Amino acid sequence: MKKGDLVKPKVKYASGERLFGIILKIEENFYTTYNDCLEDRLTIYWTHGETTFEPDSYLEVVNEKR
Repeated sequence: MKKGDLVKPKVKYASGERLFGIILKIEENFYTTYNDCLEDRLTIYWTHGETTFEPDSYLEVVNEKR
């Protein structure tokens, strides 16, 4: 994943809402997981107007920035 990629959550929400977002920022090795692996924290701007911070394992790439 890289800045500018279009992403969506791997898990669907109960509301059935289709969420898409753009990666604005990547903070490498921000999280340490339960098995001592490192994960990046991504700043995502979502189509509903909210900006959130998410671990990279939470998201999947829909379309890569070229």
